Amino acid sequence: MKRRLVQLVRLLPAAAALGLFILTLGKADLGRAFALIGSLGFALPLLLLPQLLMVGLEALGWRLAFRRLGRTPPFVGLVKVRLTAEAVAMALPSGPVIGESLQPFLLKRRCGMPYEDGAVGVVARKFFVILSQALFLGLAVVVAYRPLQQASVRAIGRPGLPWLLLAAAAVLAVVATALAALLVHGRVAQRSRRALERVGLSWLRPWLERNALKFHEADARLARFFSTGPARLLSPLPPFLGVWLTKSVETALYLHLLGAPLPFASVMAFDTALQLARVMIVPIPGGLGVQDFGYVLCLRAFGVTDAATVGAAFVLLKRGKEAVWTAIGFALLPAGSRRLRPASAPPEAGLPGSVQGPPGFALGDPTDPTGPKP
Repeated sequence: MKRRLVQLVRLLPAAAALGLFILTLGKADLGRAFALIGSLGFALPLLLLPQLLMVGLEALGWRLAFRRLGRTPPFVGLVKVRLTAEAVAMALPSGPVIGESLQPFLLKRRCGMPYEDGAVGVVARKFFVILSQALFLGLAVVVAYRPLQQASVRAIGRPGLPWLLLAAAAVLAVVATALAALLVHGRVAQRSRRALERVGLSWLRPWLERNALKFHEADARLARFFSTGPARLLSPLPPFLGVWLTKSVETALYLHLLGAPLPFASVMAFDTALQLARVMIVPIPGGLGVQDFGYVLCLRAFGVTDAATVGAAFVLLKRGKEAVWTAIGFALLPAGSRRLRPASAPPEAGLPGSVQGPPGFALGDPTDPTGPKP
């Protein structure tokens, strides 16, 4: 009885989100919304391309971060890891937490990345995502200050929304700074291991047991990674800023094709803010319902005619695109036994004090109880 009650409580946020999503679509003229989508014709498949560009930019920034460890993982491998992790984050309750914790395993399978370096890279990526979002949101609010004030009056009856968004950007910047400081002294990798153990995936358990000591080494490398000077630490930042710019371009493009063009600066501000809301609602897969309702409210605040219907068409386009990439991400999940070569690194590479594997070392299947084979 108690177990069923716990399961019911866990399902409540997802059920509420689904209800909000249905409510968002229910207020629209769905016939006209589907007609707007259908009018795009052969251009529809092309709307998948911005997402691929985002993943590519993020993989590029990630690769630059790994180079600071003396590693050069394959670009295509990093793209596959990000697509798979994003699919998990989109499809499962608390998916972002599971996707983040799963990435060191995926890096090992797809890129031959030792766990120690993989864990450092995953946390470094999170740092750059948070910091780049803070900078981009702050810039967007400054550029779109006047239209945001007008939208604020329409939405809540008073100005002040830009200052609220600037405060959110400042909080993100503080979080990124605090994260870097924490990683110098914290035990993030070991906490990640405990999170994976709680997931209860039987095919991961043998790998976690064999690599328990490497989680300690990963924490030591994290401390070294974030102890270097700001100039070297921030060198991978531009591609991550490019990701946020591409997200805004995608949203502006979708709205333009649906006949509701908005100033690009305004799109930058509200789209980045809604992405933040989506990340904060961890239990709900992909921010379902909440983000969609937020888009409709934003379109109404910016004076879009028939915002409910245009917003419904926009939301259906976005969710359809995400469904396609989620399917692709799950199709890329590692399956079967496969041996990998380590990600390229010169013999002297790595951070001071790091542990290097023996020459020619290859990683076996993490589900194989016999462990890695020479």
